[in-house]
Amino acid sequence: MDYIRQINAFENWNEYNEIGPGAQLLWYKLMRVANLSGWQNELSISNTRLQSMTKSSEKTLINNRNQLIQSGLLQYKKRGRTKAGIYIITDISTGKTPVSIPTTGNIPVDTSVDCSVDSTVNSSVVSSVDPSAYIKETKLNKTKPNIHDDDGVYPAELIQRLYGRFPTGILQGAIANWLNEWPSEMICLAIQSSYDYGKPLDALKPYINQILKNWISAGIDTPEKVKAAKEKFQSQKQKSLSYNKPVREEKLPDWAVNEQEEAQLSPERQAELDAKLAAYLNKTKH
Repeated sequence: MDYIRQINAFENWNEYNEIGPGAQLLWYKLMRVANLSGWQNELSISNTRLQSMTKSSEKTLINNRNQLIQSGLLQYKKRGRTKAGIYIITDISTGKTPVSIPTTGNIPVDTSVDCSVDSTVNSSVVSSVDPSAYIKETKLNKTKPNIHDDDGVYPAELIQRLYGRFPTGILQGAIANWLNEWPSEMICLAIQSSYDYGKPLDALKPYINQILKNWISAGIDTPEKVKAAKEKFQSQKQKSLSYNKPVREEKLPDWAVNEQEEAQLSPERQAELDAKLAAYLNKTKH
């Protein structure tokens, strides 16, 4: 897909069809995710991530999603309660796209519209669209990147933030495979954990594969369980350090040792003192 062509086609389609502003915002957010993913055919995105990106409740998100589905702009596949759903965005720049589901009984209705767009751009047109209507700018943490800097972060975008490079080739394919099995939030947590432990970009794929394997073995499938497992690990680590802590031996300062040495008399001095003491005792007897 071509990002600009899709947006032009959507705006053209939107002139002749009516969907709510919430559904429009959802479409733009899905297009952003598709662009960041390298235009994967299927996008695995959880409800909580889309709720955060669109600042909406789950009920509102579902209503907006249904509008896009009924308008033929989107397909959606459920994958159970523990896995994120699959989104397939319709390419509306290539020809006819369904507008809505027929609701007139047995009367045949033509429910398609020609969404082909003239790609010629008039450079004299000044855009008056305020991008803040769709994008909420977020100030990044300048000390250490973190997944929580932006609730709408996507795995490929997070890697770009942390490592300064967009994932390509093998790593990009690995992200697509991970997203087929895991929610986006979990992949982001694995990426963040790899970065925190100092793993370089070329080591991300095997390291994250091992993290995901360990999560499966431990039954960890939600961000809350990841957090609980980390807290348990830190607690056990602190206990282990306290048990193995060596006993500290206090070393006397030099002045204390010197004082003891100075208190000891030489044999000559001791003999002299003994002689004086004996003379004094003999004198007192007479």
